[in-house]
Amino acid sequence: MTVIADSKKRVVLPPIQPGDRFDVQVEGEILVLTKLVPAKERPRAKVRFDKENGVAETNQPISLAAIKEVLSEFP
Repeated sequence: MTVIADSKKRVVLPPIQPGDRFDVQVEGEILVLTKLVPAKERPRAKVRFDKENGVAETNQPISLAAIKEVLSEFP
C-alpha cells in the first residue's frame, strides 16, 4: 500500500479507525507502526474510609499477593 502525506504531515490509512493508537519506531528512513491494543478495563474498586476507626472497607477482596505487588512499586 502506498500513502501520501499532506501539507500537515498527515497520512490516511484506510483500515485504521479514529482513536486507534500506535507505537512508532523510527529506524533510519523506515517507520514501523505497531497498533496498541487497550488492556481490558477492570472495574474500579469502591473504597470507604472510616476515619473514626482508621479502617478502609472495599467491595473487592484484597489478597496478600496483591498487596505485595503494589508495595513492590515503592522504592
